[in-house]
Amino acid sequence: MANLLEKTGKIVFLRAHDLGTAYGPPNDQLDVEAVFMLNNMTSGAYGFQLRNDDNLPARQAMFSLLRDALVNNLPVIADYLIDTGKQNGIAIRVALTPAPGRILHPVVSGPEIHGQALAAPIPRTKARARAGMAGKKRKSPKTR
Repeated sequence: MANLLEKTGKIVFLRAHDLGTAYGPPNDQLDVEAVFMLNNMTSGAYGFQLRNDDNLPARQAMFSLLRDALVNNLPVIADYLIDTGKQNGIAIRVALTPAPGRILHPVVSGPEIHGQALAAPIPRTKARARAGMAGKKRKSPKTR
């Protein structure tokens, strides 16, 4: 019978692999495509499936949160199901709780960018806009 447990820690291992390759020894194997470990674990791992089903959007979001936590060295909270006597469990929820005032740098991917952490843009404020105009004359609008 599976127990619902929760752990908090920083990501020390994050892996994504092909469907059907599984993770772990035969007697404690996870049928998953995403696997992670936290720094406060003595052994074992958590994982979840990344299959094209109704759960895919939530699972992709979970993987993105884990990747962001790894890149930014932030703790995550993982809720997982694990059978008694096993060390590997199935993650069902992942939460990221950054420190107050800390700017997260999301991991961006696209055709030319693969897993790079990019700095978050600094929002343009009125004060910054005025500072950029210092010493410049304003052009008057043209009249018709």
